[in-house]
Amino acid sequence: MKTALKYFENLSDPRSSRNQKHPLMMLIGTTLLASLAGIDSFSGYADFTEAHQAELKNYFDFPHGVPSHDTYQRFWDNVSPTQFLECFHCFSAALAVLTGNYLNIDGKTIRHSGQENPLHIVSAWCQSNQMVLAQEKVSDKSNEITAVPKLLKLLDLKDKIVTLDAMGTQRNTCAQIVEQGGDYVISLKGNQGCLHNDVMAYFANRYLLNACESCEENDKGHGRLEQRTAYVCSDIEWLQKEHEWPGLKSIGVVKARVEKAGKISEEERFYITSLPACARQLGEAARLHWGIENQLHWRLDVVFNEDKACIRNDNAAENVDILRKWALNVLQKAKQKPEQSIKSLMRKNAMSFKHLLQVVNRVFHA
Repeated sequence: MKTALKYFENLSDPRSSRNQKHPLMMLIGTTLLASLAGIDSFSGYADFTEAHQAELKNYFDFPHGVPSHDTYQRFWDNVSPTQFLECFHCFSAALAVLTGNYLNIDGKTIRHSGQENPLHIVSAWCQSNQMVLAQEKVSDKSNEITAVPKLLKLLDLKDKIVTLDAMGTQRNTCAQIVEQGGDYVISLKGNQGCLHNDVMAYFANRYLLNACESCEENDKGHGRLEQRTAYVCSDIEWLQKEHEWPGLKSIGVVKARVEKAGKISEEERFYITSLPACARQLGEAARLHWGIENQLHWRLDVVFNEDKACIRNDNAAENVDILRKWALNVLQKAKQKPEQSIKSLMRKNAMSFKHLLQVVNRVFHA
């Protein structure tokens, strides 16, 4: 438990000295443990602590009994999200020995976190480790443009391939990735009108398309047949004369054809990349980018019930979002079999305090 909490020792206590009835590390520690059991409400934190007080006394002091749900709410309302996020980044850096070279960056809005301006978080996701490495808060989706460079500064991009959607198609962003020693594969849409039109016109030419390197993949599952064909071209001097895009080495398109329930749909996605022309790699990068939607965002909504949590205070909403991702990283690290689900681990943690401690020990004594 001490090892798990050491990353949060520099977190400032937001309470005045006369209101510090409950020890700081007890409030943080019980919340972290409750998060591993899938609890993400203030009344839930209080119920968890009350239910397991006998076991928790082996690790924490309770000079004034179990904190109430109001105590947890006031505490997390006042904790600095900036400081808490710094603790999370230190924890993630220590926990993750990256085993892959792809980093996916994308944003997600927490729907019920605000009446007018719900919280929007841009996260960096390592697909191979299934872990969140860092995140940055923005006021709305349009501000992802300013959030992404801040997020990139927190990451070691040496020899990494960064994937982003069209919001990341910015000159400064691409230049920063290359300067930090990484490469980029970025979706191209209408927000870069002239560049998008030129790339789209190139691949619309059947003769030029057939001359490109290509790679085809076929998937079958969930009642659907999908065929994806990636085309890539590095002969782009004509494009660079016009646009001079930072680090750009090749352009590509991924054509997808999906057949489901007798209906066929087709889609094209265009890309710019600092990588040399390799159709297989472009197809892989395009496919892996969806991992942040299917693995991170889906889990936050379905497993952690994020969009229905209804925590609306700005500080509390952001802090609980960080807690969810802390729990997700720990649970992913604790999995003993690839097929074991995060939901199953959380359920067992909720049922058995002994199992919860085994999960903590498995991760922090590794």
